[in-house]
Amino acid sequence: MRLVYSLLFVVAFALLFTSSIKKHSKFYYSIATAIAGITIAYEIYKLITDTKLQGFIGALEKAFMKGNVSIGFLILVMFAGALYPKWKITKKLLSIRAEAAILSCILLIPHCVMYFVGFIMHIDQILSYKPLPILYISYVIIGLIAFIIMIPLFITSFKKVRAKMTNKEWKKLQRWAYPFYFLTYVHIVIALLNDDKVDMMKLGIYTVLFVGYFILKLIKISNSKKKKHIGAM
Repeated sequence: MRLVYSLLFVVAFALLFTSSIKKHSKFYYSIATAIAGITIAYEIYKLITDTKLQGFIGALEKAFMKGNVSIGFLILVMFAGALYPKWKITKKLLSIRAEAAILSCILLIPHCVMYFVGFIMHIDQILSYKPLPILYISYVIIGLIAFIIMIPLFITSFKKVRAKMTNKEWKKLQRWAYPFYFLTYVHIVIALLNDDKVDMMKLGIYTVLFVGYFILKLIKISNSKKKKHIGAM
């Protein structure tokens, strides 16, 4: 349910504070960076002391560490580019799409850093298993590839960086967002399949969101091509 709560929070936050996010983006980036830093610091402390947070604070920390809040912002970014552009909600989301993408990337850093650190710390133990934990290794590798793809997308979402690029260069680079979305979905699915008991509800929610996005995006692209073809006649 962390995903559902995180997504509801992110949607409400984005729609209620659209103008504020647009005007004071650096303030929100600072908050996101502080949250990411605190999450990493706590996870390191937890590794050393085996201390675990309980209750609401524990659930909140997990939502950031597991990437639920980050995914919530990513879902907004995705659907902003797939929904009908004349809808009021689409216009609001499009107006802060770059800011939402940056917040998503910043908040994903704890998840990427700590899981990679965990993999490196236990690599000898992991490779000693017979048979090899293929799902887990695939989960890490796909996550790492997605993270590498994310870096230039993240950097070029900042206005000052984008301003130094031509529109053609920026659009060409942003096409890498699609394989990033796909790899993110695969990464999540493998993580769920790697659990002792597969959470079918989580799997269903993620599948509906990501597959639904790709269907809407393909419909939008198809309609756009039809309009261009009619306009050229």
